Formats: sequence, structure tokens, C-alpha cells
Amino acid sequence: MSEATRTHFARVRGAQGLARFSEFVALLGELARCHDYRMLSTVQLQSFEDDAGLARISGIVDYLTEHYAQDFSMADLSVRVGMTESSFSRFFSRATGNSFTDFVNRLRINPACQLLMETDRYITNVCYDVGFNNVANFNRRFLQIKGMTPKEFRRQAEARFGAVA
Repeated sequence: MSEATRTHFARVRGAQGLARFSEFVALLGELARCHDYRMLSTVQLQSFEDDAGLARISGIVDYLTEHYAQDFSMADLSVRVGMTESSFSRFFSRATGNSFTDFVNRLRINPACQLLMETDRYITNVCYDVGFNNVANFNRRFLQIKGMTPKEFRRQAEARFGAVA
């Protein structure tokens, strides 16, 4: 967050009533014009013409979100939804804008970040807790998605938010 944005946010917090709302809308306008930002999530569903396709991908994403830490494969899920593996792969990529593997990796890295920030668990344990079964792959995917290693991420979080109690 830039210093100008912090100052503007402080003005929002200090104002009351309609003036507060006005300051908030001005802050939103400032943020909308900002070109220096980082996406918090790259996972997005593409629009669907039919309700059946939307329901199908929503069910798949819900399942993945609930079971991200478990061991599963694209083959498992394709059978679960009654599709061939290649059809499932094309459908999933078209619907989410990500390959199945990339989607699952991103899905698993998010709770890994939470665990790294909120606990003092070993990185190896965090790796297995979120569904990765190989520490080298976890470190590689974490670096690819977050731009730093899990160890660097934890160190940076501790510097920003303080050490875990």
C-alpha cells in the first residue's frame, strides 16, 4: 500500500457520516486508477452459457476446495464427474483458465501460507498438511506461485506481523 493510500485510508477512518462515505468512494477511485498491484488470487471461473456447465464446474471446485489436502488425481475426478480424462482436462482448463495441476497447486499453497504465518510447524509438515507429498515439489511450486521459498515467506511474514506466539 502506498503512502498516499495509507493517508487516504486514515482520512476515511477519521471521518464520519456522509463525509466518511465520500472519502471511501474517493479511496476506491484512487485504488481503481492504481496500476502497481499484485493479484491475490489468479483462480477465476469463466462464464458459462448453460447452467449445467456452471453447476458441474462449481461442484468440482467445491470438491477440490474441501479435499485439497487429500491425495487425488485428475483421473479420480474425471471418473467422479463421468468424463474421460482428456474431456475433463479441456473442460476444467476452459472453465477456470488454469490447468488442473496448476489450480490444485495454487489451492494448496494458500493454506500453506496461512500455516507458515500462523504456526511454527516445520515446513516439511506444512507441505504434507496441505496435500503435497514431496517437499522438493512443494518448495518448487511455492517459489513459482509466490516468488519466494516457504522459508523466505515465513521470515517476511514474521518481519511484518511478528513471530508466532
